[in-house]
Amino acid sequence: MKNIMTLLLASVLMLAGCSLIKDAAEVTITTDLTTTIPVVVTGAKSVDIEPISIAFSQSQDLELAENEDIEPYLEKIREIHMKSLVVTVNGLTSGQSIGTIALDVTGVGNICTQMNITSTGNSFTPSIATGILEQVGAKLKSDRKITFTVHGDASGPMAFTVNLVFDTDIVAGALD
Repeated sequence: MKNIMTLLLASVLMLAGCSLIKDAAEVTITTDLTTTIPVVVTGAKSVDIEPISIAFSQSQDLELAENEDIEPYLEKIREIHMKSLVVTVNGLTSGQSIGTIALDVTGVGNICTQMNITSTGNSFTPSIATGILEQVGAKLKSDRKITFTVHGDASGPMAFTVNLVFDTDIVAGALD
């Protein structure tokens, strides 16, 4: 009977010990998840004095496998914590402006909206509710990719890029 109890106790300790070792072997990778969305706004500009705005919309995927920092841990990811976002619009020239630009994530919804972007005021850190960033991280974890859509209106025909940089912590199990 003593042998059975000792064996049972040893088994319980081994199972609990494995779990503790597994949890202790977590690694947190701090990285920037980035994507660049090229946008071409087409349409005719009015010859009237009244300014015109031309609508635009463009989508782009962000895939975890494209980030070399986390590629070795793709199958071991436990959590994705997106902490902040920096948006930079490049390619605007003097006199060109974006009246409104919105960023959506498929399956989550609108992330942010910004107004009055020019060649000199082209970078911003939007205020995003923590719950929204958590939803984006959960979607990215489950699907291994997310689709961004930028849409809005511009002052006329133009081409520009929207660069998204998410400051992110990714927790992975090194022993998973």
